[in-house]
Amino acid sequence: MKKSGLAVIGLICLMNNAHAQSNVTLYGIIDTAITYAKSGNGSGNLVALESGVSNGSRFGLTGTEDLGGGLKAKFVVENGFATNTGAFQQGGLLFGRQAWVGLTSTSGWSVTAGRQNSPMSLALIASDANAQIYWGNTQVSGNGVYQSRSATASDAGFQATSRVDNSILGTWVLHDLTLRLMVSTGDGNSRDSGRLLSGSATYASGPVMFTTSFTRFRQYAADITPLADPAWETEVMVGGSFDFKVVQVFAGYYRFNPSSDNTTITAQTFSNTYTYWLGVRIPVIYTDRIIAEALRTEFDYSNGHGAGTTLGITYEHPLSKRTIVYASYGQINNDSRSAAILWAGTAALNYPTVLGASPKAFSVGIRHLF
Repeated sequence: MKKSGLAVIGLICLMNNAHAQSNVTLYGIIDTAITYAKSGNGSGNLVALESGVSNGSRFGLTGTEDLGGGLKAKFVVENGFATNTGAFQQGGLLFGRQAWVGLTSTSGWSVTAGRQNSPMSLALIASDANAQIYWGNTQVSGNGVYQSRSATASDAGFQATSRVDNSILGTWVLHDLTLRLMVSTGDGNSRDSGRLLSGSATYASGPVMFTTSFTRFRQYAADITPLADPAWETEVMVGGSFDFKVVQVFAGYYRFNPSSDNTTITAQTFSNTYTYWLGVRIPVIYTDRIIAEALRTEFDYSNGHGAGTTLGITYEHPLSKRTIVYASYGQINNDSRSAAILWAGTAALNYPTVLGASPKAFSVGIRHLF
């Protein structure tokens, strides 16, 4: 009994010591909005309670352990869900938004491994006045949608190349410059389908921010025949912002160049897609702000060209440091050959794509952080 008691006391002391060196935090976002929308494809109007017009609703756990010498272990697991139904998002994955673990150093570097946001995704968010939330943001570029159209939640290509499975991400912060490099084993097979290399460089100093990113990856297994040799595909972007105090201006350009190999070419198969944009954030009445953005998305086909223009405007009013109410409007004017999708945070209109449809949406909502 004495030995057992001493063992229990020793275990409690060990647990207390471990707790003193590490911590775990529960965090999340709850977003809900009432939305009035027109799909523009002849299916009529929609009035609905919507989740994810602002940020996608989520809860997550993040933790760190101090390993000494300026080194820490860190992890994040993050689930996405719909507040209007309670259903899992990201295809029903338990931690579909993020799931990674790694090491960070006070000297400015970190290495993480798992399912995580790509350098391309982070660069697009940084150069977007909407930060890829609210109606009419840079998700219209198709990053995370066009790179593996046939992938389901069980495939490595699901939501690639915005979120990347089986990936290792290195980050280095050098004064005002942040460098990121990601590699991924993709589908993890002998054909190397989905094999990915992505990098970015971001300079931020005072009112100036400039970022650029490049991704090179092989076609994912879900999109090609079982015996095909996956071809390489490429995406590139440049963007930035400048804060004039009375207005912060954002601009950028994104291009995706898919391969025509191992695919069935149809009239809707594009060889390139481009998106370029200009946006502003305008402070109003101390804490409020207006966010407005215009984007142009173009598609090159073997027998023609398509284009769509996206417009979005949002008004934010903070009720506290954690709670914001907002009104957001967005629309796309697609020509008969364009299939640009109207995106908010996780909410979308005409997804999957519908050629020639010109959707509109207006939402009034509330976002709470915890």
